[in-house]
Amino acid sequence: MSNNFFEALHQIATDKGIPRDEIESLVESAMLSAFKKQYGAVENVKVAFDRDNNTVKIVTRKMVVKNPTLPAEEIAYDKALKIQKNVSLGDEIYVEENPFDSFGRIAAQTAKQVIIQKIKEAEKNIIYNEYSGREGELINGYLQRRTRDNLFVDLGKTEGLLPLREQNPLERYKIGDRIKALILSVQKSAKGPDVILSRANPKFVEKLFEMEIPEIYDGIVNIVKIVREPGMRTKVAVASDRDDVDSVGACVGMKGIRIQSIVRELEGEKIDVVAYYEDKKIMAANALTPAKVKEVVQTSGGGVIAVVDNDQYSLAVGRSGHNVRLASRLCGFDIDIKTEETYQAFLGTSESRSIVDKLFSTSETDETPLEELVDLEPRIIKILEKSGIFSVEDLVERSFEDLMKIEGIGEKTAQRILEILAEVVDFEDGEDSDEEEGSPDEDHV
Repeated sequence: MSNNFFEALHQIATDKGIPRDEIESLVESAMLSAFKKQYGAVENVKVAFDRDNNTVKIVTRKMVVKNPTLPAEEIAYDKALKIQKNVSLGDEIYVEENPFDSFGRIAAQTAKQVIIQKIKEAEKNIIYNEYSGREGELINGYLQRRTRDNLFVDLGKTEGLLPLREQNPLERYKIGDRIKALILSVQKSAKGPDVILSRANPKFVEKLFEMEIPEIYDGIVNIVKIVREPGMRTKVAVASDRDDVDSVGACVGMKGIRIQSIVRELEGEKIDVVAYYEDKKIMAANALTPAKVKEVVQTSGGGVIAVVDNDQYSLAVGRSGHNVRLASRLCGFDIDIKTEETYQAFLGTSESRSIVDKLFSTSETDETPLEELVDLEPRIIKILEKSGIFSVEDLVERSFEDLMKIEGIGEKTAQRILEILAEVVDFEDGEDSDEEEGSPDEDHV
């Protein structure tokens, strides 16, 4: 076979990243298909590769006969002598075929089609294997073309699809613009692998944080959860296991330099980075950033009521309710925003009374179980009970220093316990004072 032909195949394989063994395998398949098309049999045929000379040969095993009737399986005696001197009638010899002489036009066309098809299939598999292993990664490309809804991004070896649902509504691109996107999924199709990209998925923002913030990349700061409405706002809850690392400060950076680079990539989309807490009240107040919350009260349904000043109400709710909606998704429970006026009206409802009754109800022994402090985490209750504190009354008698001596309770936890306890004590003191004011009147009567 022509040296130029085989060299051209290897060049194609190199350009498309197809391994040498695979290109040789597809050439072999093509040669055998063409030979079968010409002669109808391939049992006595093999394809031999001469890597030193960069050529490929077709070799057939033929029987030496006087008058051959089957050209694919027999060879004339006089022709056999030219190939091998010591040969007799009935012997089998290997004959090197010249495909350009042996194959007819149809067989040659068959070989060509098989080679083209095999190269395309090999290229598709290579691209699929390369990109399917990169799902969840960021990738850079250039806008190649667009349809009414979809953007097609040149990724180098293949074309990525950025569908409308995965686009940021704030962004507008021109042909040739650079696009950074998340490889969302890679799917096989008849035309080749479909590389689906996204700039709207929360995972895209997470990868930007990993890229821009070393503490997140190194695992010092962890992203607990991200919720997003593309083009409007993103909320990110972060936490750190190290007390000496400010998780929010690490993400924002000096004068906001770190977060601003991410905001620019998102075309000005607002990003709220908040500290994650297991405490519902603290977490709800943090999640409603940038609004300032005056008070958070838990409801019987598992959600919370956030009380804000009148001038903070619109900020807490957000345009079309997106801020409170994202905050609820970030926390995992419903958040109801109320102003002080609406909250005062709510206090007169049956729902508010049931919350209060449940919180401050006492047992027959006049000892209040720690579980009645709904803001106190079960983990903290177990630590207190292990140290011999089983009721609210026992807890009231302990000072800050006493709590700090308990194994498993640090400064922040001790302070939080006292804050929760103070809310209960203040409420009960208020009830006691009302009773004391009423008693002289009763005596006087």
